[in-house]
Amino acid sequence: MKEILILSDSHGCYPLVQKAVEAQPHASGIIFLGDGLKDIERLQAEGCTLPVYAVRGNCDFSSLYPAEALEVFEHNLIFFCHGHHYGVKYTLDDFARAVKDRGAAIGLFGHTHLPTLEERDGVTLFNPGSIGAPRFGGPSYGLLQLYENGEVKLQHKELIIW
Repeated sequence: MKEILILSDSHGCYPLVQKAVEAQPHASGIIFLGDGLKDIERLQAEGCTLPVYAVRGNCDFSSLYPAEALEVFEHNLIFFCHGHHYGVKYTLDDFARAVKDRGAAIGLFGHTHLPTLEERDGVTLFNPGSIGAPRFGGPSYGLLQLYENGEVKLQHKELIIW
């Protein structure tokens, strides 16, 4: 099984990003969904060697990271972005359509700061919540688990900070 850590919306809370990475020692990579790219850059500068797949968010000013990405993880095509361009705070319909239009079965997004796992129009939509500025509850992140038999699991994890 391969595990990939999914983070979003750290907004400068680098210690929580660090704790999330430490909490998942078996993770083989990190997907970052925007709004806090400087935290991810710092993580890498301080020695994190995990591959990072990142997109910029609406608060990542002057970033050279892409707004969207389409990647294959263990034969699974996954589309991810911050989500603000698709109006995810109001409806997931446009985002679900974008995922489907790209031929992906899974779409990852941030921006709302709310953990979400939903099936819509034949695709799975997942938001890990916010590691740095959660709307309700504590800081959270996601875990993408990819099994050898092709099974895929997405789950939310709450970060215990004390």
